[in-house]
Amino acid sequence: MFLKENLVRVRDLNQKPVLENRPYILYWMSTARRLYWNHSLDYAIHLSQKYKKELLIYEPVKVDYPWSSPRFHKFILEGMANHAKDAQKLGLVYRAFVETLDNPISEVFGSLTSSAALVVTDDYPAYIIPELFVQASKKIESKFLAVDSNSIIPLSQYGEFASAARILRYRVHRLFPEFWKFRSSSKPAKPFLENGNSWLEKNPDSPLKKIRWFSGDSEDIEKICKECNFICPDVLPVNKKNGGRKEGLKLLRRFLNQGLNGYGELRSQPKKPEESHSSLLSPYLHFGHISQEEIVSAVLDWNLEQSWNPGIIIPENRNKREGYFHPDSNVNSFLDELITWRDIGFLMFWKQPSFRKDLSILPDWIQKNLDYHRKDERPYLYSRDDLENARTHDAVWNAAQKELVLTGSMHNYMRMLWGKKVIEWTVDYETAFAILEDLNNKYAYDGRDPNSYTGILWCFGLFDRPWFPERNVFGNIRTMSSASTAKKFKLQSYFDYIRELEGFRTTLF
Repeated sequence: MFLKENLVRVRDLNQKPVLENRPYILYWMSTARRLYWNHSLDYAIHLSQKYKKELLIYEPVKVDYPWSSPRFHKFILEGMANHAKDAQKLGLVYRAFVETLDNPISEVFGSLTSSAALVVTDDYPAYIIPELFVQASKKIESKFLAVDSNSIIPLSQYGEFASAARILRYRVHRLFPEFWKFRSSSKPAKPFLENGNSWLEKNPDSPLKKIRWFSGDSEDIEKICKECNFICPDVLPVNKKNGGRKEGLKLLRRFLNQGLNGYGELRSQPKKPEESHSSLLSPYLHFGHISQEEIVSAVLDWNLEQSWNPGIIIPENRNKREGYFHPDSNVNSFLDELITWRDIGFLMFWKQPSFRKDLSILPDWIQKNLDYHRKDERPYLYSRDDLENARTHDAVWNAAQKELVLTGSMHNYMRMLWGKKVIEWTVDYETAFAILEDLNNKYAYDGRDPNSYTGILWCFGLFDRPWFPERNVFGNIRTMSSASTAKKFKLQSYFDYIRELEGFRTTLF
C-alpha cells in the first residue's frame, strides 16, 4: 500500500500526461531490484489500481555497463531468478531482460514504453542512472515518474548537503519517528487485473510475446555470462557468493543471530566473513536485493520482548551517536552506520546527481591542505599494476587488496587503511583517487555506489576534521598505518584467511 505521505518520494521527470488510452503501466525496475519493501513498486501498484490498468514489471540489465564483469552479472541474474519465482507466487507480471550479443537491448525499452500509459522507475542519484533519466525522458511519450526507495527517510526531506555525520545525525533523529510509520510494504499488494481479460497475456501485440525474455533458470546464467562481451571479463564470480533476496535474508538472519551481539566493540576486528560481526549485506543493499527499511525493522526488533515502536526511542539521547534508537548499544551502533553514514553519501549525490564525485567536492580546508603538501616526498611509489596485483612492501595492505580481488569484498576497517595507503604511495592525489575508484568499482560487489565515493573521499578527509600534528603527504588529514593496525588487532587469523583464499587463487596473483 502506498501512503499519501510518501508522495514526497515521487519526482515527475518529464511533465508529460498519463496516456489513459494505452493498456498497461510499466514499472522499470533499475536499482531497487526487489519485489518486497519497495516504494517504487508500491506506487506502481497504486497507479495500476487508480487507472485500472495492468502492471508490467520490467527488470533489464545491459552488457556494457561501466566495469561490467561476470562477477556482477551473475549476481544480478541470480537476483532476477529469485524475482521470477517470487513474482509467480505473488501474482505479479514480471519479466527480466538480459542483453546478449544476439539479443540487444536497444529496441526493447522503446517497444515497452510505446504501449505504456505511464512509466515508474527507481530514483537513484549516482552511477549511470542520472544520465539514463535524461535520455529516457526525451524518448518516453507518457508520464515518467521516479520514486525514491533508497532509504527509510526520503532523501528530499533531509535538506542541504551535510558536511559531517553529526550534522546529518541530528536530521536522522528528527525525521525517523515520522517516516518509520510510512515504510514500504513488506509484501506487495495486487495490481489491477480485469477478470479473465489480461491484455498482456492475450493480445498478440503484447511485449510478453514479442520480446525474448530471460527465463530465470539458474542453468542459463553460466551460459549467458560466457557469451557476454564484458568490459572486465577477467573479474570472475566468487564461489558461494550468490545474489538475490533469498541469500540476503539468509545473511540478515546470520547477523541477527551471531553478528549483532558485540557489534559495537568487535565490528572493526578483521576476520573471515563468517566469523566477523559485519552484516555482509552491503552488496545486497547496493544491488537493491534487500532494502534498508527491512534491515532496520529487523534490527530494531532484536532482543525485545515485543515489536519495536517509536515509544522505545530515548529522547534525551537525540543527536548522540549512541543510545537513541534502542536500549542495546549494539543496535544503536549498527543503525548509525546503516542510516547516518549510508544516507550521508546518498544525500551528497542527491543534491547534485552525477556519475561520480571526485576531489573537487572536498571542502576548502582540505583543498588548501592538499595543495600545500602536493610536492611532499613519497617514501614508496607504486604503479596501478603493482597495487592491483598486491605487490607492495606492506603485508597488511597486500592482504586487504587480495581480499578485495578474490572475494569482491573487504573488511570495513581494512578498506579505510587500504585507501589511506594508496594516497601515500602514488605520485599525486588525483592518481590515488583514480586508482581507488577503479579498483573498488572493478572488484567490489558493493562498488559503483554513493557510498563507494564517500568511502574513498573520507580517506582524503571528507566528513572528517583536521588532525594534528601535521604529517607528510596528508598534512592535517587523518592518517592510518599498518603498524598501528597490527598492534590494535590480532591479524594472524586474517592472514590465515587470505592464505586460504589464495589456495583458490585466480591468475591475477
